[in-house]
Amino acid sequence: MRVLKNILSQLHEYVVWAILAAVLWGFVFNFLTDAPEEKKLVLFAEVESCRDRELSAALEARRPEGIRLIQAHSFDYAMFDETGLLNADVYIVPIESVEGYRDSFRPLDPAALPAAAGELLELDGEPCGIRVWDGESGCAADFLGYGEGEYYLFLGANSLHAGEKDMAAYWLIGELLNMN
Repeated sequence: MRVLKNILSQLHEYVVWAILAAVLWGFVFNFLTDAPEEKKLVLFAEVESCRDRELSAALEARRPEGIRLIQAHSFDYAMFDETGLLNADVYIVPIESVEGYRDSFRPLDPAALPAAAGELLELDGEPCGIRVWDGESGCAADFLGYGEGEYYLFLGANSLHAGEKDMAAYWLIGELLNMN
């Protein structure tokens, strides 16, 4: 009885140590499984459902040289990591959301686009988006649960992989367009 009383009197200390250990291991796990921005590609899709792990794995199986990690997320993930959303390489959004995210997109380089690129959407006279879902079919439909209407793919304004460092974002665009 005395041993049990002693343990219960120090329970708060055990709980604090358990929380600290969990936080520490969370940082260690994140450090080991993440990659710096220069070595990863990030896709955010504003869709009804996203099989992000499966899509990431399918893309990583063919990743280009110099890229260590490819992450696909739905916009819901941004509740936990807004910085990741703002620095994404590629976005897929419904046509209704384009104006709201306009500052997050950069113009596309038509010469760097893959042959599979479909209808382009122009903003301010420059090609910025590629239609990837027409309401019935489109790219990566096995992984992305599109809603009704049209969806477009955009290049991120802050992407390091659209010419500054390399052209890996255009590789990602090509891979997504070829996933029919």
